[in-house]
Amino acid sequence: MKKNLLSILLCLAVSITFTSKSSAQGTLLYYWNFNNFTLSYSLPNIASLAADYAKPGYDTAKARWIYKPKPGTSSAYSTYCDLVVGDVTNARLGAPAGNGFRARNPSDSMDILVYMPTTHYTNLTIKYVCELSSYSSGDSVNVFSYSVDSGTTWITSGAGLSEWVDSGTLIYSLITVHINDVTASNNPRFVFKINTLGRNSGSGGNNRFDNVTLEGDSVNLTLGVNQFNGTENTYSVYPNPVKEELNVNANTEGNKSILITNMLGQVVVSENRNSKNFSINTTGLSAGLYFIAVREDITGNVSTMKFVKQ
Repeated sequence: MKKNLLSILLCLAVSITFTSKSSAQGTLLYYWNFNNFTLSYSLPNIASLAADYAKPGYDTAKARWIYKPKPGTSSAYSTYCDLVVGDVTNARLGAPAGNGFRARNPSDSMDILVYMPTTHYTNLTIKYVCELSSYSSGDSVNVFSYSVDSGTTWITSGAGLSEWVDSGTLIYSLITVHINDVTASNNPRFVFKINTLGRNSGSGGNNRFDNVTLEGDSVNLTLGVNQFNGTENTYSVYPNPVKEELNVNANTEGNKSILITNMLGQVVVSENRNSKNFSINTTGLSAGLYFIAVREDITGNVSTMKFVKQ
């Protein structure tokens, strides 16, 4: 059952944004500006860096920026990191340019791991700026992957992933990555990985990073507040309880975005439908109480309902 559910979740990696009309940008969850990063660190003693900001109620210490050797790298491998002049692109909370993080040479056997718990949030957007030192020795490509199990396994394709290639300007460039996989939503074990590729394999070249942010939309807010503007809920779900197909009926046509969460607030189904009446296969869900939220894409109205899976 667990394997089947995981397969269903991975297949349902679609882009859905449940936000109100007045809030087009997600909530800022974590932010690294590196302005307090003032030392140089060499292997095997490269420090992990806590986030400079975490959303109120979140712990900056649980969000970590880590520069470490790839698994299996020889203990004789030697490299280091230090500070560099930062930038204001994607700066938040009035932070000045200050310092940036410089991944020094060589970096061909190094991972940048960003531990970012996404508890209670979905529709994840990661942004940062990157600059390479030169086209003769700096790495001009960033390759992305992510983990939903604290780095035990890695997802390397799909779900919004694509590599970044420097545009040829040798200045800080803004990079935006959307993680649309529902298994990464509301996940305390989410980790984002950056690998640099190119020419940084010898005694010269480096890559500079600054203003790393994670934003998302609140799962709890989306499902806990009925934003439907009508005087009554025009949606109905049946059968309830349900064993297999859950039917959803409405009075309106048009595209709709659907989220289903369990009692823990975890997103277990994420789909788009373009019809007034539709059905959702629930055979992969465990028995229990669930919430379904339906957003009408034209109006932005959201309605929520409960159903029981047998």
